[in-house]
Amino acid sequence: MIFINIDELKFEAYKNDLVNLYIDSFSAGKSFQYHSEEETAAYLQSIFDVGYGILAMEKNELAGAILVTPLSFDELLPEEIAYDFDVTRSVYVAEMMVEQSKQGQGIGKKLLTFFLEKADRNRFDNAFIRVWVENEAAVGLYKKMGFEVCASIVQPRLLADKSGTFDFEKIYLHQQLS
Repeated sequence: MIFINIDELKFEAYKNDLVNLYIDSFSAGKSFQYHSEEETAAYLQSIFDVGYGILAMEKNELAGAILVTPLSFDELLPEEIAYDFDVTRSVYVAEMMVEQSKQGQGIGKKLLTFFLEKADRNRFDNAFIRVWVENEAAVGLYKKMGFEVCASIVQPRLLADKSGTFDFEKIYLHQQLS
């Protein structure tokens, strides 16, 4: 497995793969939410406008990705985080995705480890990640990797089949980098 850092200029080359990975990651299973290709592409572009990505490639195929921005990118940031931490010195894992058939193989741990090792400690003192509270595997991984729960939010979401909405509780986890 190799890791590739991509910025806004390289995003276009991986755009379709990232859109598909995002939709596959968040439109199936218990989270079963609706995501259009157009909205997903625009959202991913907005991440790359201010941040970057780390791609996990296996045999020239995208196995996973971690997408990173300044914490100020998160429009839903709870007030207690903005109050307790210097947002300008905080990095945010906006998305972390592993291809479904490759989950449970350590790719997420390797991505997160690579990110934490390479995080710019001259620019950032804190790292944050937000995850669905019921994603027990991810929550467990983040806690094992040194992240601690610091806040939560509830987001209304549209079901993947568009038949209704549901409340999606997410938690924020924090790790000091310096």
